[in-house]
Amino acid sequence: MQYVAVVVVLLVGAVVYFGYFSPRKQSSRPKNSTASNVISMDRHRKAKQSPEEQPCSSCKKKNGKLIFYAQDNGTVVGLCKDCKVKAKKRDMMPL
Repeated sequence: MQYVAVVVVLLVGAVVYFGYFSPRKQSSRPKNSTASNVISMDRHRKAKQSPEEQPCSSCKKKNGKLIFYAQDNGTVVGLCKDCKVKAKKRDMMPL
């Protein structure tokens, strides 16, 4: 019975010790100096708010909305509505 009381006291003491002296977390945000693969979404949203018109891969005109197609070699091209006929002739698949 004495051994059980000693073990209980030691367990309680260990819990109190580790609970009180354990290192506290400073903050949940990582430091700026560490390298990270996480991209800030605020920066992404700001960049997306001011979109520049992309030129067509074929005629190089900035027509606004492009339709993207995969070529046979695996590259991606963005074509305007006027150049859509070229993509159909070459049997390119839209993405």
